[in-house]
Amino acid sequence: MISRHYLDAPFGWLGGMLRRGSERRRYSASPYAWLFQPYLGNELVALACFAHHGVMSVAAVTLRQHQVLTSRAWVAALSEGARGSDAAERRHQLLYSVEATKPLNIESLRSLVEFIGNRPILGWQLDQRLAPLEQALRQHLGFGLPNARVDVTKLHQRHLRRLHPQAEQAAELKRALDCWQVPSKTPQRALEDATASALLYLRLQRNEVDTVS
Repeated sequence: MISRHYLDAPFGWLGGMLRRGSERRRYSASPYAWLFQPYLGNELVALACFAHHGVMSVAAVTLRQHQVLTSRAWVAALSEGARGSDAAERRHQLLYSVEATKPLNIESLRSLVEFIGNRPILGWQLDQRLAPLEQALRQHLGFGLPNARVDVTKLHQRHLRRLHPQAEQAAELKRALDCWQVPSKTPQRALEDATASALLYLRLQRNEVDTVS
C-alpha cells in the first residue's frame, strides 16, 4: 500500500489524480456529476485565491480563445464569519480590491464551482494558491475541484529553461510578467492576479507556437 505521504511528496500530482478519480465515482449520480465530465469546449478559467484570518478572496475569469473576459469574472471575499472577521474583511477589500463579501458556505461555493464548471483551470502557483479553497470545498461540498489544470508557474519555468538554461527561475508573478513583457496591472489583487495569469498563459502559448513554426 502506498502511503499518503508518498503520494503528496514528491508525487503530489499522483495523489491529486487518484483523489479526483475517487470523487468522480462517488458523485457520478449527484447533481454535481457534470462537473466531473471531460470538457469539450474552448474556454479556460484563470483562478486566484488569497486566504488569511478567516477570509478568502477568490477571482475566476474566463479565457475564450485569445480573449480574457474580465467583465464576466466571478470575484468575492468569502468570510467564515468568525469573531473579528469584520476587520479581516475590510483588509481583504483594501488589499485585493474585492467589493463583494459573501459567507463561506454551501451556497457561495456552489456559485463558484458552477461558474467554473468543468472547464480547465489555470493560475500562478496553482496548487499552493488553491489549497485553502480546496479545503473549503471538501468541507462544505465534499469534493475538490476536479478540473484539468495548468500551473502557469511551471509553464513559465519550462519555457524560460528552454531559452535560457542558466537563467534564475522567478518565483514571483510580477517578475515573470516582466520577463515575457506582458503588460498587466498590479498582481496580488484577486482579479488582477487571475487576469495576469491568464495573459501570461496566452503569451507562453504564443511563444510555443512561434517556437514550433
